[in-house]
Amino acid sequence: MVDHALSLLRPEDAQRRSPLVVLREKAVTAEAAAERQRLSHVAQTSYLLGKLPVETLVGIFTVLIDEDHTWAVSLSHVCGHWRRILINTPSAWQTLVLSTKHPLRKAKLWQERAKNRIARISVTVSELDRASVFAQLQDLSWNNLSSLRVSGKAFSELCHMLTDISLPHTFSNIDELTLFDCISAAQLTCCLSGPKWKLGILRLSGNIDMMDEWWQRIQQLRELHIDGVVTRFSTSVFTANPSLERLVLSCVARLRNNLDSDNDSSPTSLDNLKTIECRGFISFLRVISVPSITHFSIHSTMADETLLYIASRPSLVELHITNCSLGPLTLPILLSSTPNLQTLQINAIQAVVNEMFQFLTPKAVDPLNGLPCRALKNVDVSQCSDLTTSSAYAFVKTRAQYASESIGSGEKCAVIVSLKVDGCPNIEPDMLPWFRSKVARFSCVYGTRKDFMKSRRRGP
Repeated sequence: MVDHALSLLRPEDAQRRSPLVVLREKAVTAEAAAERQRLSHVAQTSYLLGKLPVETLVGIFTVLIDEDHTWAVSLSHVCGHWRRILINTPSAWQTLVLSTKHPLRKAKLWQERAKNRIARISVTVSELDRASVFAQLQDLSWNNLSSLRVSGKAFSELCHMLTDISLPHTFSNIDELTLFDCISAAQLTCCLSGPKWKLGILRLSGNIDMMDEWWQRIQQLRELHIDGVVTRFSTSVFTANPSLERLVLSCVARLRNNLDSDNDSSPTSLDNLKTIECRGFISFLRVISVPSITHFSIHSTMADETLLYIASRPSLVELHITNCSLGPLTLPILLSSTPNLQTLQINAIQAVVNEMFQFLTPKAVDPLNGLPCRALKNVDVSQCSDLTTSSAYAFVKTRAQYASESIGSGEKCAVIVSLKVDGCPNIEPDMLPWFRSKVARFSCVYGTRKDFMKSRRRGP
């Protein structure tokens, strides 16, 4: 209307034109403000995810729930639409974790939502509740079970229950089994009858009394985890499971059998074993050969001979040694056999790191082979209190120098990406800026507040 009125005015009629121009500007401003308010309201109230197909939303939920099963509950509390979708998606409820908090009620609810097709079960209920919970679980589609985590005693009870309902060989099809608080070999042996198991991952903790007859049925392991006191160790686990890829052991040995008798035979070659993590007892490693090992970690043990036997491999990429007893020549001998090593961690070990750095930065470089461990990128020597500034300085300087030069076979030395020297009091503070300028990730923490308070309590 304002535009029409302006078109009817004569050009020289400025007195009438000015108010109309002002009015037009106000109208345009008000219109723009109303549009902004409308868009803001739409952004606050519109439910764009609601326009997605249900199948797409289920796919998004599945990605989250596969990463963390607790997302099923969290997502179902967002809104009514999501809740209806999730409750009617049985695959979202395939992980059942039963603790001491309302285990029976939760078991019933999860069975209903999963349509009895539970794939993963973890049970840590009290002994008083266990019988009623297992009775509730009888109607599950046990052939759908792929992962089980229970105590040794609960596993034995569960085996007997399944035998009573004519499902004695149910566990032969699961892929992952975790037994904690084990107290006797019979707790696993009780259900090792019938066909061979398809078990891929086995975790045992507690009092481990390993028997040879286990491995007559379990022969497809990819991972073996043992944590606790080992009273009997059967080396048959290695001959029966040649596809083993990862071995994790944190145990104290109180052996009834003598492993020395097993050492007389030739070592069992485990060509697929890539990762070994050990804490404590490791002498049984002498009965295996690991030509393809890439990651080796040991903690709190006397490791010289076994370390050289296992880790002196060209395939080794990562080596972690913590709080172990090592001779001064062990690391130089080992590192001379690991040209592809990329990560080296030596923590809380004395009288070895200076000699190690001297070996890694020789005064005369071999023109044929170049520097030792030329692929090395990450080094951690924290809590090695005898480390000197000169050793670390020479190591970083030499590596930086040869990183830009081709030596020997033509391969350049890798640049040191990270260096960690926490808890090394002999590193001079004046040199810290130089280290930080040469190494992308450099850490030197002399001590924490907790360490300071301990020293004050001890006094001078």
